[in-house]
Amino acid sequence: MDRRASIVVLLLGALLSLAPLAHASPPDATWIPGFYDHADYDDVVLAVTSAVTVFESAVMDPVGPVTRCLGPILPSGPRTVSPHPLESRSTRAPPSRLA
Repeated sequence: MDRRASIVVLLLGALLSLAPLAHASPPDATWIPGFYDHADYDDVVLAVTSAVTVFESAVMDPVGPVTRCLGPILPSGPRTVSPHPLESRSTRAPPSRLA
């Protein structure tokens, strides 16, 4: 096999084996408090095994072309921008100078 075909076979094998391996490693039993550490990438297992990220992308009710125009969109006038940053009366930082 040439290099491209071997890369395709490798990626396809990884993709097809990811879901069965994720189902083979169940997430922690969170209903038992204090026993599991929640630091062993169970969120990744749940993301792979759940179908939350899979969605239907077909448009159910196509709108069609827009046939009416309400008016032209005019550019707004020039805006003046202050060279100084906006001041805040209450900050979380310490005072910049002592009075």
